[in-house]
Amino acid sequence: MRFGIVTDELSQEPREAIDTALDWGIRDFELRHVRAERFPRFATLDVLDELAALHEEYAIRYTAVSPGFFKCHIENAAEVHYALGEGLERAMDFMEGCEIPTLICFGFERAGADDADVVEHLQQLADRLDARRLQAAVENETHCTFDTPARIAHMLRLVNRANMGANWDYANLKQYAPDGFPEGYELVKPHMLNVHVKDVALLPDGSTLWKPVGEGICDWAGQMRALERDGVVEHVVIESHCGPPEEVGLHNLETLRRYIEDTAAEDEFRGRQR
Repeated sequence: MRFGIVTDELSQEPREAIDTALDWGIRDFELRHVRAERFPRFATLDVLDELAALHEEYAIRYTAVSPGFFKCHIENAAEVHYALGEGLERAMDFMEGCEIPTLICFGFERAGADDADVVEHLQQLADRLDARRLQAAVENETHCTFDTPARIAHMLRLVNRANMGANWDYANLKQYAPDGFPEGYELVKPHMLNVHVKDVALLPDGSTLWKPVGEGICDWAGQMRALERDGVVEHVVIESHCGPPEEVGLHNLETLRRYIEDTAAEDEFRGRQR
């Protein structure tokens, strides 16, 4: 199992983020924000050139881009047009140039969204990506149509595109997270293309708080054990959402590594008992 990280979870300066992560042994990176601008909607295309140059200079992997497509109301014609037009073309050109397989998108805000319309838009996106041999992973959010594991699986069955699956974000389930593993995982597993790792706490007033891995309600030990044994993905991506960035990022990495080591030790022990 490889470990990656979203660059802006460490720094808005991509070189700083890459240098820090390389010191930890991470060579896989997901691109989302650079200097408070979201990929690929940068004020100047020089940022894309900079990211491409860093990719070559450090010989690293960019595993996915997250442009935030469809993280809006479906009636927002301007955002939808950008996601299926200029934004998508710019993203795909960059993905091809840096050999990035996956674009992370969303499933529109739930309020006012009709499932049939959501499916149609996602199919359009998937088909455009497929023409260039790229894939999309839809990220779950509690305020979007992809909010629970059952809904994720249901919507992806309706989309019915081989190159569109799930960006499994266990902690993003928030109030639904207690059922996220193993029950939710088993529902989403056949569709899983990418995994985000962070943790979340449910507060007495019903609100939520992002937490370092192992300090919230997510059973990441069990989830990592299942991911490792099932071989669903080759890497997972740290997306801490809380800080200090370097402190929490390193904590999350070390915790995940320990979970994998414990899984290997457990498997070895079981093997000796046979």
